[in-house]
Amino acid sequence: MQTKYLITLLMSLLFSLSACADSSNTDSSSAPILVPSSWVNQDGSTLSITGVDSAGQITGIYINGAAGYNCQNIVYPVTGWIYGTAITFDTKWESTIESCNSITSWAGFLYQGEISTFWNLTLNGSTSTSQIIQGKDTFTQVTTSVKKSLMTKNY
Repeated sequence: MQTKYLITLLMSLLFSLSACADSSNTDSSSAPILVPSSWVNQDGSTLSITGVDSAGQITGIYINGAAGYNCQNIVYPVTGWIYGTAITFDTKWESTIESCNSITSWAGFLYQGEISTFWNLTLNGSTSTSQIIQGKDTFTQVTTSVKKSLMTKNY
């Protein structure tokens, strides 16, 4: 009788722990960032995350849409890291089309379907921290791309 009670108790505990683990995975406030995905901030700039490796290193592109800044509507590479809900990424504002002679770094977190960040823009040749331009952005997901095989035929 005690063995049966002990087995029932252990099974109940196992199912309870399993249910807790499953419910934490469906919580949208801590859901991982899907890849590939695109995010737009309040100024119309777009962050597209195109890859995340097993260590959490991200790759992607950034297109500036912020009024009052140069280097708009040009694709710039993004690199960074994701660690749980924490995210950091940066871009060097240099391309064959236009160079803005600077780097911007964002750091923030994913919560309830938004990426909230603070950013720092540093100009090449800066000599004081007072020359670093700072701000904050909130990115909202606009698309999640689905990779399709080029081998399939659409009818």
